[in-house]
Amino acid sequence: METKRVLSSSGSIDSISPLPDELLSHILSFLPTKRAASTSILSKRWRTLFPLMNHLCASLYLDVTDLLYPERQTEEEYYVVHNSFRNFVDKTLSGCNNNSLKKFSLTYEDDDVQRMCLTTGMMSKALEQGVSDLELCIYMPLMYEPPRLLPDTVFINNTLVKLTLGTELCLGRSPWENVDLPLLKSLFLHTVWFSNHAICDVMMDGCPQLEELYIHHNYIEDRDEEFNIHTAPHYIAHNIKKLTVCYNNDVQAPRVLSIYTPNLVYLDYSDYLTCLYNSENHFNDLLEARLDLAFARAGRWGDEHDTCLKIMNSITNVQILHLSCFTVEVIYECLDLAEIPLFKNLATLHFEGNIGNCFAI
Repeated sequence: METKRVLSSSGSIDSISPLPDELLSHILSFLPTKRAASTSILSKRWRTLFPLMNHLCASLYLDVTDLLYPERQTEEEYYVVHNSFRNFVDKTLSGCNNNSLKKFSLTYEDDDVQRMCLTTGMMSKALEQGVSDLELCIYMPLMYEPPRLLPDTVFINNTLVKLTLGTELCLGRSPWENVDLPLLKSLFLHTVWFSNHAICDVMMDGCPQLEELYIHHNYIEDRDEEFNIHTAPHYIAHNIKKLTVCYNNDVQAPRVLSIYTPNLVYLDYSDYLTCLYNSENHFNDLLEARLDLAFARAGRWGDEHDTCLKIMNSITNVQILHLSCFTVEVIYECLDLAEIPLFKNLATLHFEGNIGNCFAI
């Protein structure tokens, strides 16, 4: 079929205008939501394309930080922006076709707790659409006992398959009812915690189909009060197949991380050796492991040998092993050659070297 070509007022060929509205709306869906909405000012025709996109598309990406310019905004303007953003999200979700929305991504920050609580309405409305992929990146100021910022439908939901929560966020007290996410297969936690219970203790039992768990937990220096209540996950027990743990904290010591995941096939573990590592199994089905272990920046504190040995002993069935340059240094410094376990199934070994360090063999 020959494409109809139209000459613009400047004499150049306009290949976009002849396209049907449905196709243009599909093209808009690949843009950030803010940019897609801004096309409504182009012409009368384009005013209808963004609402049509919401009706047809499967994903929405909404980010309040695109609209914030703290160095140029007064407090009143800051409030107006947040109010306008919430209204925009509400109208956008209202224009979505029921059950057509599959992914909802929201990035939101505010220094006013009362306004922060209003975000629960946005999340609830998105979940009512039956989304299967929910991504919430929320930041709020330091509070000793923050309110619950997430609606119960985040934790009791029959459609979610992938859930991402972050970042640097205390979720308040854990849900009153037990977590029930029967279809959830992937859970990503970026420095989030409950004020009264360890987050993995709360979440894991309610996710029977979970296959992938990603934990990235940073130590936040100005939030010592919150971290002294319940810190990062310390006990992981589940039948997951893929586990990533990245813990950037060499300040608190000792910490404990216990892992019981007998069906694990992939492990990516990054941590300082201020953590006391325990594993109740040897990961018999492990195919691939990545280790990025390092000494604390303040220096060694005594238990690095035992921790390193436990980690190595737990992954002896691995077939593909990746070692960072820091891990190579840790193994060299902590273990005697006779202590390094036999990796009887190892087929591929990748390791990095630091050009500044030379290890005598």
